[in-house]
Amino acid sequence: MLRATIVIACLALTVAAPAPAWQDDEPAPKAAVVDIEPAIGTYLGTLQAGPARLRLVFRIERARGERGAGTMDSLDQGAMGIPCESVVLRADRSVTLRCAAVRGEFSGTLNADASEIDGTWTQGGQDFPLLLVRGQPPELKRPQEPKPPFPYRATDVAIDQTADRITLAGTLTMPESREPVPAVILITGSGAQDRDETLLGHKPFLVIADALTRAGVGVLRLDDRGVGGSTGSLEAATTVDLARDTAAAIDWLSKQPGVDPKRIGLVGHSEGGLIAPMLATSREDVAFMVLLAGPAQQGDALLVEQTGLLAAAGGADAAVVDVMRRTLADLIAQAKDPAVPQGELQGKLRGALLAKASELPAGVYEAMDAYPVMLASPWMRAFLAYDPVPTLERVRCPTLALFGERDLQVPPGSNEPLARAALAKTGLGERATIRVVPGVNHLFQPCTTGGLAEYAQIETTFDPATLKAMAEWIVTTSAR
Repeated sequence: MLRATIVIACLALTVAAPAPAWQDDEPAPKAAVVDIEPAIGTYLGTLQAGPARLRLVFRIERARGERGAGTMDSLDQGAMGIPCESVVLRADRSVTLRCAAVRGEFSGTLNADASEIDGTWTQGGQDFPLLLVRGQPPELKRPQEPKPPFPYRATDVAIDQTADRITLAGTLTMPESREPVPAVILITGSGAQDRDETLLGHKPFLVIADALTRAGVGVLRLDDRGVGGSTGSLEAATTVDLARDTAAAIDWLSKQPGVDPKRIGLVGHSEGGLIAPMLATSREDVAFMVLLAGPAQQGDALLVEQTGLLAAAGGADAAVVDVMRRTLADLIAQAKDPAVPQGELQGKLRGALLAKASELPAGVYEAMDAYPVMLASPWMRAFLAYDPVPTLERVRCPTLALFGERDLQVPPGSNEPLARAALAKTGLGERATIRVVPGVNHLFQPCTTGGLAEYAQIETTFDPATLKAMAEWIVTTSAR
């Protein structure tokens, strides 16, 4: 559920250090600005924010005149290319770098040979020591990412989704076979996702597509609307809108040579695990489905629980987590009125959050500053009100529902029992399999904590044993 958790990414930067002491003295006059040239380059640093270690990359380049600009990457949070609109070097070799997008500032001193900038990162009213050293970002190791040549055909495709007048771009991989084969459509999680569901250097849908196609299953994966080669926009789209995109993909795939139209299934990850049951219960041509961390909680409850778990994993103590959960629950309660226009709701929620600012621990207001905009979006308002259970209770096709034991975004302790109880009412019996996969996170990576900071650090893209079991289930199920 990336769209629902993106604002948590900055929490580890804002709750783990004591607030700086007030300074009563007048600041000393600043040295004159000099040419940025000595500071231009790429710098690496590691920010220690409580238990979280966040690897940062700063790229400084010339802007206009003597001044510089640049970008910041937070590798472990998957936040890349954050603009740093101002970088200034002064005669005393002090460097100031500002990132308005995250309300952060770095101040430090460039050493004599310009190999290091030693200073402080300030965000949310708190200071964190940070040493930046010239260098190049580490090469990400992704051993599962498939490399050509491939023992199957891969074709780029374009699908017309006529209901919303958009075109969906993607890739169809097909095994070499003289007989029609089963096929699946991969459905991405929330947020702007490409056909590979690229995240933090991982391409889980590429890995899944490769494994399934090698097992004899055709696979269609698509860029989300407004992403990559697909037209349209995600800005006002809800989950129901996105389901129409997958419906168009089913219609298209059923007509492709070599695909058995009676053996088309859906594999949905996260939000894709909401879309798959919607289609499986509204169409007769979904032969089976796999739900990978598909939510069973109603959206409002899930978002509150998810926020608390991710905050704790990012270094927040129990008191801060409790305040965040209660504050978010209050905002959600005010966001539920569908009659309030989006702009008006944003203002209402921002006012409600500001009214609580004096009660919040240091850094929490800043960490939650993006929530009013997020909660007022069409996607989020629909998500908060949606209860997946009634839809799951109406599923009639074979279903494999997998949850990650250490998933903090769709926590198995709350979601697996709801999914199990709902699927028990379907009459599917043994045709419905629900399993919590030991030791994996929301992306089904073997992990230690399940926190967001681990995602990029883990080399494995998708747990191999789970991938093998999923492929075997699809092949066996589609053969019946």
